[in-house]
Amino acid sequence: MASHATENEPTAEHVQEAVAAIEKVDADLETARSVYMTQCKGLRNIKADEYDSASNRGISKKLLKTKIKERELIRKTNKLTKDLEQDERSEYQMLSEKLGEFADTPLGAAALARADGSNVTRMGGA
Repeated sequence: MASHATENEPTAEHVQEAVAAIEKVDADLETARSVYMTQCKGLRNIKADEYDSASNRGISKKLLKTKIKERELIRKTNKLTKDLEQDERSEYQMLSEKLGEFADTPLGAAALARADGSNVTRMGGA
């Protein structure tokens, strides 16, 4: 037989309700994850078909993937400076000028972002 809860202790019913509610949310999360993964799989298949189609038209898959990745990285680096305030843009420009050509390399972009205080994640490796 369950003991009665004291003033500072939850009842068995409250504990059971809390556990059931959390487990329901977990089940809903798993369902949502499954739907998402299924949708992503379909999109990845479409993407693979697009690469195959490009290859059939004489475009190198390897070179096309490289170009797509390059464009993605350019968009990411542009996003780093998009929301800077005017005074931050001025300082960023000054840093770019002081770095010279180095500023246009991935390492230079990372150095500028770090100096600006932006959160930069590593793109490859470990």
